[in-house]
Amino acid sequence: MLFTPRLAALAIAAAGLVAIAPAHAKTCKDPVTAQARSSAQLSDANREKRAREKAIANWSSRARDTYGWQYRFWTKSEEQKVECGGTAKSKHCNVSAKPCTLF
Repeated sequence: MLFTPRLAALAIAAAGLVAIAPAHAKTCKDPVTAQARSSAQLSDANREKRAREKAIANWSSRARDTYGWQYRFWTKSEEQKVECGGTAKSKHCNVSAKPCTLF
């Protein structure tokens, strides 16, 4: 009969541990979008790369301004979308992602 109260106490304690959310849970916000273009006198590939990098930098600034500094990292974001296009003289990129933080 000693095991029954101990078992019940253990079950209650275990249930309490499961109900507690981790302190460092990943938190994501609504998507942020940004754009950029490049018409630098470079090759098509370099123009597109430059437009993509500028669009991601713009996204980072927008995410920071909207949700706070801890949401500014593109590499931590989810549902990343990058769409680039343009002409022979100019490239443009649109990026979108949900900014996330680990704390």
